[in-house]
Amino acid sequence: MKRTSTYWGSFLLFGFLIFAASTVHAQIDKRLSVQGLLKKASGVAVNDGTYSITFKLYDQETGGTALWSDVLPTEVVSGIYSATLGRAGNTLDALPFDQMYYLGVTVGSSSEILPRTPLTSAPYSLSLVGTTNKFPSSGAVRADSVRVVTSLAVGKDFPTTHTVVALGGYLARGGTPGANGVNNNGYAFEGNSGDKDSGLFSTSDGKVALYANNAEVLAATPGAATATGNLSTNNLAINSTGNLSYNGQGTWRLVETNYFEGGDDNGWLYSNPDPSSSAGAWKNAVAGSATPVNYGDAAGWVIRPGNNDQVFKKQFNPGGSFNHIKVVFKFFAIGNWDHGDAASAGFAAFSNNSSGSDIRIGWDWHPQFHSGTHNYNNDTFRADSNFDSTPANYSDQWTTGEIIGRHSGAFWLFFGYANNENADGENFAVGGIEIWVK
Repeated sequence: MKRTSTYWGSFLLFGFLIFAASTVHAQIDKRLSVQGLLKKASGVAVNDGTYSITFKLYDQETGGTALWSDVLPTEVVSGIYSATLGRAGNTLDALPFDQMYYLGVTVGSSSEILPRTPLTSAPYSLSLVGTTNKFPSSGAVRADSVRVVTSLAVGKDFPTTHTVVALGGYLARGGTPGANGVNNNGYAFEGNSGDKDSGLFSTSDGKVALYANNAEVLAATPGAATATGNLSTNNLAINSTGNLSYNGQGTWRLVETNYFEGGDDNGWLYSNPDPSSSAGAWKNAVAGSATPVNYGDAAGWVIRPGNNDQVFKKQFNPGGSFNHIKVVFKFFAIGNWDHGDAASAGFAAFSNNSSGSDIRIGWDWHPQFHSGTHNYNNDTFRADSNFDSTPANYSDQWTTGEIIGRHSGAFWLFFGYANNENADGENFAVGGIEIWVK
C-alpha cells in the first residue's frame, strides 16, 4: 500500500480507566493507551530512539478538524512504541465517546500516516455506544428502553417509600389512551387486570380528562368541569355566587340562612307602629334589633316581637348573577289565633327600601283555630301544644311559608302580623329563614 508519509504504522489500542482517589471523592480520568509499529518506507523498522509524535482524534475518517490533539515524546524500540493519551493538562474529558472516532498519527514533521485508525471497542469502555443506545461519559443518555429494578431518583436521593421520585415536573404526551393503552399517551396505571387505559389524559389544548377503561368520565377545562354518567358524592359544596344547572336550566341556590341559633339575631331589625295607632310599622324607621327566642325541640330558635304590631325587616344582597328570589321560612301563630278572624293574618313581603314605599306582599296566612275545634277544644290539648309562655296554656303553631319574586340585586324582606289583639293576646314569630336565588 502506498503511504503519503515517510513512515508506515500499525496500531493496537487499549482503553483503560485510571482512578485517582482522595478523602473527599473519587475522580475518574479518561486515559487511552496506544501501541503501534513504525517502519521506514523500505519496510524496515525505524531506528531506536525518542521521537516526537503528534496524536489527533477526529470524528471522520478523512479530512475535518481534529477534536483533540497532543504532541508526546515517545520512545521507540525495534519500531514499537507505546503512548498514553489524556495526560494531565490535556485530558480527553471534552470527548463524550458517543460516536466513532479516528486516530491520526504524525511522526516529527512528516505528514500524517494514512489511513487514520478507527478506535475499536477497547477505547469505548470509556462510554457505551450502540446503534441507537448511547451512554456517554457525560451529557445525555439515549436508550431504546430502560428497566430499573428497584427505584429511580431524578435530582434527589433515592426514595424509601415510592419507586420514582423527581425534583421537577413530568411531561406526558397528550391524547386519548386507546384500548389497553395502545396509544401510549398520558398517565395510566399498571395492574388491576391490565387496566392500562384508565388514568389522566390531556385530549386537547386546555383540557384534562379522567378515563376509565378507555372512556372519558370526567373532563375539566378553564371554568368548567363535565362528568359523563352518574355522579355520586356524600357532600357537594357550591359557593354562594355559583350556579347549579340541570339540563341547561339554572336551579335554585341557597345563599343565606337565618336560623338564629344561640340567640344570634342575624342582623334582623324591627320597626314600631305609629304612636297613635297599631298601624304603620312597615313604613316607619328602624327602632332596634330583633330579639331571638328559643322554642326548643322542633320549633327551634325564632325572632319574636315585643309588640305584635311591630314589623321585622332585613336587607339582603346576594352575590353572583340571578333574577329570581325565593324565601323559605317558618311563620309562628302564638296564642291560638281566632278561626275566621279576618283581622288576624301573618304576611311576608318584598321591598326595595326599609321604608316599604313599594312593599309587595307575596304571602299571607290565616291560621286555623285548632283548640276551639271539635275534639281539640279542651284544656289538655291547649296546654300540651303550647310552647310560648305568653299567653300560657294556649295552642301555638307554625307553618312553612314561601315567597317568590322576580328581582336582581339587593332587596328588603318584611314579616308582620295584622291583628286586633293586644300584646298579651295573640303574637307571631319567624324562624328558619332561607334565601334562595337563581
